[in-house]
Amino acid sequence: MSSDLRRDIFRGLYNPIYRGEKPETESQPKHSPILSCWFRLPRRQNILAFLAVLCFFTFMWHAPQISHKNFLPESLTPPILITHKAPPPHFQDNPPIATLTAQEKQNHLLALARNLSSTPFPQHIYQTWKTISLVCDEAYDCQNSWFRKNPSHEYTFLTDKSALDYVVENFNASDPFIVHLFRNFPQRILAADILRYLVVYKNGGLYTDIDTECNKPVDEWLKNATASKPDIDLSGVNVVVGMELDVVNRTQYPDRWLVERIYKNRIQFLQWTLYAKPGHEIFRRMIMSIQDSAKEDISKTAKKSISQVRYTQTEILDKTGPFKWTEVIMGYINDIEGRKVEMEEYSGIEGSRKIGDVLFLPVNSWSPGMNHSHAGSDETSFVIHHFGGTWKLEFEKHDSDSD
Repeated sequence: MSSDLRRDIFRGLYNPIYRGEKPETESQPKHSPILSCWFRLPRRQNILAFLAVLCFFTFMWHAPQISHKNFLPESLTPPILITHKAPPPHFQDNPPIATLTAQEKQNHLLALARNLSSTPFPQHIYQTWKTISLVCDEAYDCQNSWFRKNPSHEYTFLTDKSALDYVVENFNASDPFIVHLFRNFPQRILAADILRYLVVYKNGGLYTDIDTECNKPVDEWLKNATASKPDIDLSGVNVVVGMELDVVNRTQYPDRWLVERIYKNRIQFLQWTLYAKPGHEIFRRMIMSIQDSAKEDISKTAKKSISQVRYTQTEILDKTGPFKWTEVIMGYINDIEGRKVEMEEYSGIEGSRKIGDVLFLPVNSWSPGMNHSHAGSDETSFVIHHFGGTWKLEFEKHDSDSD
C-alpha cells in the first residue's frame, strides 16, 4: 500500500462523517428521507427522543384519571360523571306541588304544619328603613312603642345597607336570583316587599312597617284574639294573618266602591305586619311567585334586563303587595283544607278564626280606624297603622321625573 493511500485512510477520506458517504452501490439498501434523518442522529439523541414519545403516550393514557378538571384543556378532558344531585333552588317546592293530587297536596301541607307546630313563635321584631335616621318624630315614637311594650323581644332594625348584607349572607349561596332581584329592582318598594317575606321566612317572628305603632304587647295578641274561642288550639297556629278589607256585602259595597279605591277583591289581607314561625309554606310560595313573575317580565324587555322592568302602582300591588299576598294565602288555605274555601268564610271575623294552621284576625286588630269593614277604634287594636305611604310618594316622584 502506497504512503499516499495510508495517509488518506488515516485522515478519513472515505469516512462519511468527514467526506460524505460513498456512492451507493446496488447492494446497499435505500432508506426513506425520514429514516435517513433518524439514522443520522447520534445514538444519545435517538434514546432521548424515544423516551419523550413514551412519556407523552403514558401521560395521555393516565390523563382521564387526573382529578383536577382544569389541568388539561377542555377538549382533552373526558366528561366527568356527577354522582350527587345539585341542591334545588332555595324556594323550589319539594316535592313539586303541581305533580301532586289534591289529596297528596293536602297531606303534604298537613305534615308540614304538624312539624312546625312544635316550634314557638320567635320573640323577635324586625323593622326596616333606608337609613338609621327616620323621617320624623312620630316615626321615632312608633319605633319606641315596640321597645317599650315588648322588653322580652329581640329587636332588629335593617337599613338599606344592612338589609343587602342580610339578604346576600342568607340567600346568595342557595338562591342568587332572589338576591339579584332584591339588589337590582329599579322600583325599590319591590325590594322592600321582598325583604319582609325573606326575613319572616328565614327567621320567623314579627315584621312590621316603620309607620306602625304597638298598641298591645305581642305576647298578648294570640291569647286576647282567642279569648272567646276555646275550641282554637294555639299550638296548631303557625301563621297569624291580619285582615285589611272585609266588604263582602255587595249592597253596602257595590263594585264601583272597590274600583274607586283600587281594591282587587272584597277580602284582602294586609302585609305591613307579618307574624309567623320560620320556614312557613305561605312565605315560600310568595317568594317563588315573585321570582316567577319577575323572570317572565324580564324576558319581555328589549334587553332582557331587570333594569328595564317598570310597574304601575296597581301592578306593584299585584306583584309583591297585598293583592298577590291575598292570592297566595287563599291558594294555600284551599290546598291545606282540600277544598275551595269561599270568600264568605273569611268575612265577619270576631276575635279570630282559625283555618288550616292560619289564625285570621279581623280588620280591627291590625288596621283600626278605617271607615269600612267594621274596623273599630284604635283602643281595641293590637297594632295602629299610621299609613305613611312613602312608597306611593316616591313612585309619583319617579314617575314625574321619567316624564
